[in-house]
Amino acid sequence: MKPFGGGQLLNAKTSPFKQALTKTQCIRYALDRPAVLTVLPGVRNSQDLKDVLSYLDASEEEQDYSVIGQFTPQNADGICVYCNHCQPCPKGLNVGMINKYYDLALAGDEMVKGHYDKLEVKAGECIQCGHCESRCPFHVKQEARLQEISRYFGE
Repeated sequence: MKPFGGGQLLNAKTSPFKQALTKTQCIRYALDRPAVLTVLPGVRNSQDLKDVLSYLDASEEEQDYSVIGQFTPQNADGICVYCNHCQPCPKGLNVGMINKYYDLALAGDEMVKGHYDKLEVKAGECIQCGHCESRCPFHVKQEARLQEISRYFGE
């Protein structure tokens, strides 16, 4: 399991919760999930490795991620948090990943367009069936959002 959500959870600007978590909180949360035995955080350099390993010496307070209960789901209403409760899509869209790529692009990630282009099924192939919207616990208007994403990526 990747604990930082591609780095999004560490930055209030990109976090679906609009609030940053610490690396320690993210690691603890991921390890507390049922059947998760390990996490695989991205490590770019020795400082990243030291940051991740500091989890081993972190106090219970530093590991406490209960703060997420204060801003979900009520504060996430209308915001895709990539939970994939919308799946399966009848057309095979990976709605969570499509939304994630779009949000990363809006946050300034210049490489994400290449990742989006590699998706087998893109936002423009949405048939507006409403399946995803009917299943979304956060009431995201995915049909309109997928149209917006399709336009953004030039489909």
